[in-house]
Amino acid sequence: MLKKTILVLILLFIIFFTEIEGVQANDYKLSIFNFGTKNIEASGLGTSVTNTLIKALRTNPSISILDRKDLETFLNLNDLQQNDRLDNVVNIGSRLGLDFIVVGSVVKSGSAIYVNCSLIQIDKNREVYSTQVRALGESALTAEVNKLSSLLTAVLMKNSPKSGGASTSGIESKTAANFPVNCQSIPGNKKIVLRWQSIPGFDAAGYEVYRGLNQNGPFAMLGQTEKTEYYDQNVENIIDYYYKVRAYDKLSRLSDFTPVISARTDFAPNPPIILRAEGRSKSILIVWVPSPIKSQDTSRLAGYKIYRANNEDGPYQEVNKLPLNDLIGNDDGKMYYRAKALPDGHTYFYRLAAFNEKGIESELCHSVKGTTFPGIASVNIGNNLIREVKLNWAGIQSPFVVGYNIYRSLKSDGGFVKIKKINASAANRSYEYSDVDGLGDKIKYHYYVTAEDDLGIETSPSPIAVAVTRDIPPQPGNFIARSGLVKKVELTWQAAPQEEVEGYIIYWSLEKDGQYKLLKKISGRENSSYLDDSRGFEQMGDGKTYYYRLSAYNKVAAESKQASTSATTKPRPQKPSGLKGASLKVKQVPLEWQANPEKDISLYYVYRTTGESDNFSNVGQINNFSHTDINLKDGATYRYRIQAKDNDGLLSDYSDVISVTTKPKPKPPENLKGKYEAGKADLSWSPNKETDIAHYLVYEKVFLGVEKIGQAKSAYYSDSSIPKGKSKSYVVSAVDNNGLESEVSAEFTVLAK
Repeated sequence: MLKKTILVLILLFIIFFTEIEGVQANDYKLSIFNFGTKNIEASGLGTSVTNTLIKALRTNPSISILDRKDLETFLNLNDLQQNDRLDNVVNIGSRLGLDFIVVGSVVKSGSAIYVNCSLIQIDKNREVYSTQVRALGESALTAEVNKLSSLLTAVLMKNSPKSGGASTSGIESKTAANFPVNCQSIPGNKKIVLRWQSIPGFDAAGYEVYRGLNQNGPFAMLGQTEKTEYYDQNVENIIDYYYKVRAYDKLSRLSDFTPVISARTDFAPNPPIILRAEGRSKSILIVWVPSPIKSQDTSRLAGYKIYRANNEDGPYQEVNKLPLNDLIGNDDGKMYYRAKALPDGHTYFYRLAAFNEKGIESELCHSVKGTTFPGIASVNIGNNLIREVKLNWAGIQSPFVVGYNIYRSLKSDGGFVKIKKINASAANRSYEYSDVDGLGDKIKYHYYVTAEDDLGIETSPSPIAVAVTRDIPPQPGNFIARSGLVKKVELTWQAAPQEEVEGYIIYWSLEKDGQYKLLKKISGRENSSYLDDSRGFEQMGDGKTYYYRLSAYNKVAAESKQASTSATTKPRPQKPSGLKGASLKVKQVPLEWQANPEKDISLYYVYRTTGESDNFSNVGQINNFSHTDINLKDGATYRYRIQAKDNDGLLSDYSDVISVTTKPKPKPPENLKGKYEAGKADLSWSPNKETDIAHYLVYEKVFLGVEKIGQAKSAYYSDSSIPKGKSKSYVVSAVDNNGLESEVSAEFTVLAK
């Protein structure tokens, strides 16, 4: 008792000294919510920023920061979550008696880290300050967060009551309640249950409970407890009792008392019996039945209260009050309640109390444990596959899991679309899925997986898993086309060493930058050549350039970049030139021409026709550069052309056509005449104009033709063989030096008188 008195005196002295100095221990009561991350690159930075900011702000004695552990305990007990929604922030701050809450987020772009921060004033229900700081790299992040702390402190200190200035931002000084919060009294049959919540920021070692029969006291201490509830069973029915509670820490420092609360005992219902708690996705189903034991309470049962704790031993906090008319029941008498919006993988302990129409509550029933589905802890990725991503993950062992949903996006911060639902099986402890739906080459895909229960509710997403599909096959190397082949092109390339390559595709065009057509699809990675020798039923051209492109393809027909080459087929021989022929030769035409420039000419074809006809016929196959065409008609005009042929059988175009005429026969002698004189017939005629007449032949006309009777050097002939009284008919022909004989002259008859 003396020790406690001394402590009280010391506390009074400290308070008195503080008031004399005009110093208030804490001007502001703050809480800092966990900074969220906006993209996967910023993973882990939110926690770093939160811890650094708390540490920096705590160096200012005018700022009291709620411990994160106490904050999380409060949120869990009240089904609340940390986020930056204004209504949610104000609700939490109001219930905790806070002045301000700091919220923010972190995003990383390259080496730059951006920290967005807002200061929410709780009683003003609005944001009073916001800013952004940037750090270039994680090594500079601490310094920038310390600057952020200075900015927040400056805003608070500028408007502190000690500054004497009015607030321009709406910030006002406020001191948080220094006593256990939400203290409640629950009347029962010869007992009263007290429940409260711990003081935010106060490390309580225990609590003192005081009771009185009057609101203004006097109060006497009933006892101490380490829990946040107390059962007062030393009470009488139909009597009003008054209570207040205060906390103490390990150094026996005392908090303020709670406001006084009252309660009156009365008959209460018997507690229900919890049958089970079934954990599902973000929810726990509690099933119970009313107590089968008859109670002294004659009042009508009005409903049930749901109490929850993180540990089996409590403390238990009321989380819902269920009027009987709102409860779902079955014909078997069972009652049902589903706790929703719970975090993944969290275990809760539940106890129930029945209450009557007077509001009198039963004792809490025995506890039951329920655990929500855990989120998928991780998703393993099969990377660098051909238009495929393989995923596998460990399943959740629960009979209420009906399936797993797979989501995909091209970015990490949104745009996820469900691509597949896989049915769950009790026999499977792990699951896998191969995504091949519309994937591209060398593209980054983001995935997460959720579990779905039999009510169609999904867990939170798993951590995002990232995969990059394989690039298209590498471009084929050493793509070469061999020129100079006859009506074909030989293509070769280096066989791809990559096993993903399943073959090659060859395209062709007659123009380097023209439209390329499919030539051949070749199966087999080891193949490295192709002979191009036709276009369907058509042969390839001579001396023509062909352009080719080659790509490798994989199992999904994704093609590599194309390699290019070209080749020219062997040209036909050039058209022979210099063809000439000698005219006026007897029954023949000597021909000659220039040799072709090609080294592999095997022969030349000589073609001839007569007159203007283009119906040339082959009259010779010559392996040199001259030819004499013989046995020709006299005085006839012939047209000639030649064609070269090489060793590969390629034919040139025809040479230019020349015309050559053979030597004609002499013209028939003219003006043949004669007379009979001195016993002979004297014949004469006009000499031929040809200069090479060698002689003339004289013929006697006989029954079946003519009969040669002589020849003459000049244009005169004497025939003494004609009988008197008879006549002979004569014709004459001219013969030149080459022996060409003309047609016979006109007939002349001589009578021997």
